[in-house]
Amino acid sequence: MDAIIAIILTIAIIAVLAARHAIPPFLTLTGGALFFGLLTGMGESAIAAFTGGAGALFALLGIPVYCGSVIAKFLARDGGAERIVEDIGRISHRPVTAAALAGYLLSIPMMCCITPFIVLTPVLAGIRKKLHCTTSLYYAAACGSVISFVFLYPLPVTYAITKTLQPGDFFPGSYLEAALPLSLLALIIATYLAGRNHACSTGSPESKETTPGSRKQAWTPVILPVACLVAGHLIPPLSILANINIALFAGLCSAIVLSPAISRIPALESGTRHAGIIIFDLCGAGGLGAVVAAEGGIAATLPSLSTILPAILVPFVIAALFQAAQGSRVVSAVITASMLAGTKIATIVPALPLVLMTAAGCMMFSFVTDPFFWIISRTTGENIRKVGMHYTVPLLCAGIVTAGITLIIFG
Repeated sequence: MDAIIAIILTIAIIAVLAARHAIPPFLTLTGGALFFGLLTGMGESAIAAFTGGAGALFALLGIPVYCGSVIAKFLARDGGAERIVEDIGRISHRPVTAAALAGYLLSIPMMCCITPFIVLTPVLAGIRKKLHCTTSLYYAAACGSVISFVFLYPLPVTYAITKTLQPGDFFPGSYLEAALPLSLLALIIATYLAGRNHACSTGSPESKETTPGSRKQAWTPVILPVACLVAGHLIPPLSILANINIALFAGLCSAIVLSPAISRIPALESGTRHAGIIIFDLCGAGGLGAVVAAEGGIAATLPSLSTILPAILVPFVIAALFQAAQGSRVVSAVITASMLAGTKIATIVPALPLVLMTAAGCMMFSFVTDPFFWIISRTTGENIRKVGMHYTVPLLCAGIVTAGITLIIFG
């Protein structure tokens, strides 16, 4: 069967299984990879490609995801999340803005967009009770966590893109100079749309129901990984600190050292279980992307899309389609990068717009196939229409604006 038809059928099956039957992503992605291999006649080579791709992604993101998951559990147990939200609230004076900034910041050390939302949920519930806020706090926090997760390097989306494509003209500092202001613009857009027509009473966004932890205990695991990455890139003798594995491990060690002894074993055990689920899902994405890339038919077809679309838009469109199909942003990024690797598009489009366009595509169509969508729906108790209006639409608009700016600057 033609590879294009095979991937369309595979995407359709993955979307149905994820949205209607609630089958875990690892199973749908693994089954999708084998189904695609069967349709295209790859035989046993599909299994070899899948295991190779899954192993490569584990090597790429296993340690950072584990460290981020455990850091999240320490912050949740010891009042760190409460302290971070309270400190941000003292600066912003707007609970919705504080929630969005908290989600944006916590995605960085946690290496995930859903985990910060789960950690922040009880904190935001306390703020809502005290200040009589609407559910806008939840939507703002969710959008904030997605935006930094998608745009900032070396979080999993951009890290997976660059390591898969390995563009020679990619420089982290130059990328962040462009991506950071774009991500903040996207944050402003999404926060406004997520919180429109929602309000809170006046007051300070701190909750009487929770006891914030110490600032050292709360902020050190968040700031230390960022400080390591910056120092590693700016100071040549400390270049080892620029390795994401080292930076996140340093953050984890600080969380362990600064936490009460009673919290250490429970947080480590809970974080390990949580990390295992995420890592397996990511390995499924890596395996599917490797199978699609190994088949070769789609990679050979992709350059022809540049006769229909500007080459710079191709990664945006592919990432958006995969995001709509299966909901995971890392999966969309990995598969898009795997399909583009070695093609003409990856050589004619500079690294900076290539990564930005793929990242923007990963924000599109975060609807019923997105596990985060249903977590937000359960948390807020609101129906699909309202969650779509205050979560899907803000991210969609932020993605379109980002892609448009990138196209204007680099197109």
